[in-house]
Amino acid sequence: MITSYDKILGAFLGAAVGDAMGAATEIRTIDQIKEYFGGFIRDFKAPPADTFARGRQAGQITDDFSQAYYLATTIINNQGRIDPGIAKKAIINWSNDQQYNCFMGPTTRASLELLKSETKTAQDNEEELVLVNDNQKATNGSAMKIFPIGLINAGNINQAIDDAVTVSLVTHDNNLSIAGACAIAAAVCKASEKNANLYDVVQAGLAGARQGNEKGLARGRVAAGPSVYRRIKLAIELGLKSKNIEEAMIDIAEIIGCGLHIAEAVPSVFGLLIATKGDTMEGIFSGVNIGNDTDTVATMIGAIAGTLNGYHSIPGQYLTEINSKNNLSLEKLAKSFERVSNATN
Repeated sequence: MITSYDKILGAFLGAAVGDAMGAATEIRTIDQIKEYFGGFIRDFKAPPADTFARGRQAGQITDDFSQAYYLATTIINNQGRIDPGIAKKAIINWSNDQQYNCFMGPTTRASLELLKSETKTAQDNEEELVLVNDNQKATNGSAMKIFPIGLINAGNINQAIDDAVTVSLVTHDNNLSIAGACAIAAAVCKASEKNANLYDVVQAGLAGARQGNEKGLARGRVAAGPSVYRRIKLAIELGLKSKNIEEAMIDIAEIIGCGLHIAEAVPSVFGLLIATKGDTMEGIFSGVNIGNDTDTVATMIGAIAGTLNGYHSIPGQYLTEINSKNNLSLEKLAKSFERVSNATN
């Protein structure tokens, strides 16, 4: 039987592996990945010089997992209580970490400028708002870091969705980014349950996207763009009808997309989960090799599938390498998170 600790460690390890492995393939197409690496990659590689993660070693994480890590540790320090304050503290502390703030995305950067300007004059704040409004785009930064919210609310999807909204509003306060974050949080929340299966997880993701969009419209800004909910449904259809994983990757990449926009990255996650039948490593590999925003897509797949299947579904050498290359102890993190989660639920 998979224990709660197995699932929590599986989430953290799966997400970290997806991020570190996807860092090497980011911004390339499927064909360019195969050409550059001599085929699909299925292990850690040093990021090439033309990627965002250039200069980092094979197995090192980037912004995707590191933001989730800061969110998780802040949740632990706050004894599992979720409020806007912990979301602000987590992202500000992350932004002060020189290892990772070089990866800061446009929406996160703009939101941080506003958060850090709270002590400025009203006139200064008006000038900052120009930057934030210019960056009012529905990006996937809300969803890449959100899986700890699903874990802390194991089995309570409605609360996971509400807490995902709370966290997202701090940096990604539009209905589409919130819908995507709620889809991932709800999927992880469902995957945390003892007898969860892939169908239940995907249905939870759809419910999260629908409810997240509604709550985002009520509490945040309206962003122009495709429906995350309907895009997830389409991606699932593509995953179901594909003859093999590579065909699914091509169809999803060309029809849905797998880039920075929330209505690309999050739907592609669910399509790939279906195409790989929920297998943790095959899911991560598909995200790593689908092209474009590979580290983000693979992070989210790793978090969901790692939760569903537990950390034993991931080869042990990856845990050793992630810990050593990033000065982490994911086992210690998972134990602390489990303790807080048990006290909260």
